[in-house]
Amino acid sequence: MKTGLSMVFVPLLAALTLAAAHAAAEVGKIRAMSGEVSLLSRGAERWRPAQRGAPVAEGDRVRTGERGRVMLQFGDGSTLMVGNSSEIEVTRFVVDRRKKERTGLFSLLTGKLRAVVAGYFGTSDVRVRTRTSTAGVKGTDFVVMNEGDANVLFGTEGEVEVSGDDGGSVVLTGGAMTENTRGIAPITPVEVERGTALDEVRETLLAVTDVDAPVEWEQAGRLADIMARWNINYGHYLADSGRYDGGLRVFRIAVDMASEPAIKAEAHLARGTVYSRYLGDRDKAMAEYMTVVNDYPELPHVETALYSAGLIEMDAGNDAEALELFRRYLRDYPDGRHGETIKLFIRELEKR
Repeated sequence: MKTGLSMVFVPLLAALTLAAAHAAAEVGKIRAMSGEVSLLSRGAERWRPAQRGAPVAEGDRVRTGERGRVMLQFGDGSTLMVGNSSEIEVTRFVVDRRKKERTGLFSLLTGKLRAVVAGYFGTSDVRVRTRTSTAGVKGTDFVVMNEGDANVLFGTEGEVEVSGDDGGSVVLTGGAMTENTRGIAPITPVEVERGTALDEVRETLLAVTDVDAPVEWEQAGRLADIMARWNINYGHYLADSGRYDGGLRVFRIAVDMASEPAIKAEAHLARGTVYSRYLGDRDKAMAEYMTVVNDYPELPHVETALYSAGLIEMDAGNDAEALELFRRYLRDYPDGRHGETIKLFIRELEKR
């Protein structure tokens, strides 16, 4: 009898202890939401529909649908506003009032997030992390969009120290934008001027991370491509100004940010031009051009890539390789704009 009682009581006690520990770990609540929002509790295997007022604990994840938005509020007054098609994890959040210490880590796994971090009288270490960047914040309001390896951040108020996984950081202030990809250091912040493409992206991000704001959903779905297109234009500006490394970095962000193949191909062509025309790096230029040829065979950008790659091979004295590329050009683009020039090159190469 005694043994039987122990077998029942011990699991019950363990369950109660576990429940109490979980309750103690609650650090915030879902204050508001709209559309489809799901919650995955720490240790759980299945997502469940979220509800307004539901508690959020360390280790919990929140996910939004195509038009879902949610606001999380924490005990110190800080709020996270999660945009549509996003997923975040409340990795850590501890406020020790006795020691006057606050520690927080919020992981943006994908999508869009606005963080309004309340001021704190004491030691504070609150960070928002993506796969390839970290934003350290203190009494700050900013919004971030993550697309794969690429991140773009807009400052609204206060200061944010933004760093890449490979080192290097910048300070982002209100009214400015920075971005990075693949863990490299963020670009020097750019002031956002009213009426520009950057301003359009910022305002749309602020709308999609506000549960009550009206949203032009079609435009919201094109944010990454709008940002990538801006990057291509900005990259050309940097390269034309002699800032070649900056141009290459921004073109790379465009490649990683864009969903539209034509934008990716254009960014690869731009990188190839910087490597070949300004830096004299034949191998890297060829890699960019051949990426366009091999990865985007149906796009018109291949015409320029074949021509440019053929020129590089010809200038390097690789006659056989140049002939192969030029002949392919004439076969695929019999009426191409470089056709007559290529015919001259072929005659010259065949005489060697």
